[in-house]
Amino acid sequence: MTAFFDTSAIVPLILREPHSQAARTAWETAEECFAWKWLKVETEAALVRRKAPAAAWQLWRTIEASMSWVEPEGDWIEPLKTFNRGVGLRAADAGHLFVMEHCAAGLENLVLVTFDSEMIMAAQRRGLALFTQ
Repeated sequence: MTAFFDTSAIVPLILREPHSQAARTAWETAEECFAWKWLKVETEAALVRRKAPAAAWQLWRTIEASMSWVEPEGDWIEPLKTFNRGVGLRAADAGHLFVMEHCAAGLENLVLVTFDSEMIMAAQRRGLALFTQ
């Protein structure tokens, strides 16, 4: 499996959350892990806001170094705005799904790893593959 992670699936790898075990299963099962670069900002914001200990920051650095980071090329803001008119997600979630959908066009067996219910519903409506355990 090739996995595309959003922030709702990365933070549980670092901090204890209800979806931590499922996130670990996805991480350990994936042959390669992709994410939109904005996830770096969101993850660090979560660690700062939750006053994560040094061990959590070290784990995050290890995860960050092993990810394949994706950033849309060219002028992608207008296409993202159009995309989100059809899915109606929060701004960053729309970005994650937009980037994932573009990656899925070129990567076989790419699955979205997310624990956000709105993102799951939007991905299903778009016909994108989701990680299920």
